[in-house]
Amino acid sequence: MECPHCQVEIDVKPHTFALGEDQEGTWQVSSCRCPACDHLIVDIGTKEGRTFPVWPASSRPRLSDDVPVEFAAEYHTAARILAESPEASAAISRRLLHRFLAGHAGAGGGGLADQVRRAVESDEIPPYLRDALRTFSQVAGLVSDGNKSLHPEALTPPQPGEPEWLLDVLQALFELYFVQPARMRRRLDALEERIGPMRPPAEAGLPVADETGPSLEPDAATRPGGTQEKAAAEPEETAITPLPSAQED
Repeated sequence: MECPHCQVEIDVKPHTFALGEDQEGTWQVSSCRCPACDHLIVDIGTKEGRTFPVWPASSRPRLSDDVPVEFAAEYHTAARILAESPEASAAISRRLLHRFLAGHAGAGGGGLADQVRRAVESDEIPPYLRDALRTFSQVAGLVSDGNKSLHPEALTPPQPGEPEWLLDVLQALFELYFVQPARMRRRLDALEERIGPMRPPAEAGLPVADETGPSLEPDAATRPGGTQEKAAAEPEETAITPLPSAQED
């Protein structure tokens, strides 16, 4: 399991205490302590499988502060109500995914199903996330003319595993688009504090990439005045060796 406090993968066996029975089932409290951050993790639930996080309030890890507040707030709301209302959690997550794909993944507008299809076909998103989006589409039964696609925010009964997988996909997208760039920026800033500001690539004699892709400076064979151009303008002369004359008998 992943610690909801520090996001470290841990392998611990929780202590379980019986509470009693009612028409919902046999209730119990389970708790364990994270060996990485030393925080308690407490849940209440039934033996039949219903689980409600007590501490922390959500079983999902908190997002990094690098994720914009408007995205993080909706994500945490969807995570917090997951146990009580999977339907509402999935609706909030679908709405959030719809807005994110339009604004940050270049998936355009329209229905959620069309956005997911464009994202899956795009080279901008790495293969593992394209697979995750494709899996969401299959798990949720997403179709172009369906209610989940045309009205992502609608309270539509979710498929088994849909709300949890939506949160997994959103977390992975936030990591790629917000957390990793911010982390690398901080590391670069720390490096520049040690060695001074980095020179622009052109001043450092490095290849410069434009918006259309890598753009390398021409080498000696293709620069004006280079060997290749000279070869085209001034063909190399080929020495002709005269044939030997026939000897007289």
